[in-house]
Amino acid sequence: MSATDLATTFERVLALRPELRDAWRDFTAPFWEKRLVDPVLLELARARVGQMLGGSVPDACDAMRDARDALDPRKRAALAAWWNHDALFTETERACLRFAEQFVLDPQEISDAEAHAVKQALGDAGLVAFVGALAILDGFSRFARFAETQP
Repeated sequence: MSATDLATTFERVLALRPELRDAWRDFTAPFWEKRLVDPVLLELARARVGQMLGGSVPDACDAMRDARDALDPRKRAALAAWWNHDALFTETERACLRFAEQFVLDPQEISDAEAHAVKQALGDAGLVAFVGALAILDGFSRFARFAETQP
């Protein structure tokens, strides 16, 4: 099943409770709209988290759609093995992808070095915003996958 199908299922599930859908959008959209972290970098993380979990968080706002459209298609194509493409991904992107992958696998195992690399790249506020966005991406990607597997 494609990420688009999973996003559609996620949206259908949330459509059953419009007040929850609206609350989800109100909670999710500011991470992309306030730009504490580059929205395209957040899109890169969203795509990688979705790959890892087999579920994807759908767009919650225009800024998410714009970031999705702005992500270099070469990076999207290479994302499953980003570590093999030094020239394609910036140091900031590599630090954030390492951090995002470890967040999905086991957030308690994020090393000080991994956190420091993201903090150096994004600053204190950016690190906090990135972690908050990852929590949304991780949780709702898992929910999207769960919703799809139900009869």
